[in-house]
Amino acid sequence: MTTNPADLMKPPVVVPRDDSHDKFVTTLKQAGYGVIHKALTRTIKLPQAKELTGPDLWQADWLVITSKTTVGLLPNPLPNPNIKVAAVGAATSAALRKRGIDVDFVPKDHSGAGLVAEWPGGAVSVLLPVSQLAADTVPQELTNVGCTVNRCEVYTTTAVEKLPDVIAQSWPSVGIVVVTASSVGRALVELVEPLGWRCQKLVALGKPTARTLGELGHPANAVASSPTPEAVLDAVESLAV
Repeated sequence: MTTNPADLMKPPVVVPRDDSHDKFVTTLKQAGYGVIHKALTRTIKLPQAKELTGPDLWQADWLVITSKTTVGLLPNPLPNPNIKVAAVGAATSAALRKRGIDVDFVPKDHSGAGLVAEWPGGAVSVLLPVSQLAADTVPQELTNVGCTVNRCEVYTTTAVEKLPDVIAQSWPSVGIVVVTASSVGRALVELVEPLGWRCQKLVALGKPTARTLGELGHPANAVASSPTPEAVLDAVESLAV
């Protein structure tokens, strides 16, 4: 029996990143997927971010960074050179080190839940700069183990004004969308609703994002086991049938 070449074609995948060298994008491309990469959200710096430049917030024992976006809002050098630094995930850790900030702890489970479960600091004071949209899981769980947590909301994320043309024009043929955060899920639903949904499948980067998609009425078809390019590829492969 002869196999039709069209049957071997992998479905186009949308990855909401602008960077063509993003590891999610390059890993999927190397696996033979056509990848459409364009951001669906934009970051808005909040007034509280200015407080990060002053010394008052930096009397804490630990600085906890849960997203790569936060790294770009940190003063350099840090006002407290002795503060210990925890990062959720390899990408966030790499971004910190790129700015010359040493990282003392990265949990094996690259998630907020993993950070709390593996927390090495004990009952200490923690500075936690985050997105305004970030869940309360990390500060609540750190408080439960005796920490004093200063949650500082330094940015928020909102949908871009319109769906990027490259995604809008390709939407009918898109097979899979990698949803990298809850904010991306909200933006995706808002932006593509006028076009309608066809057979597009959703890969969620973590359980919190999967929960958000479920709440939005578009449950994830697969959840990446970790926020790594390899795990995203595995999740995409599980749906590309």
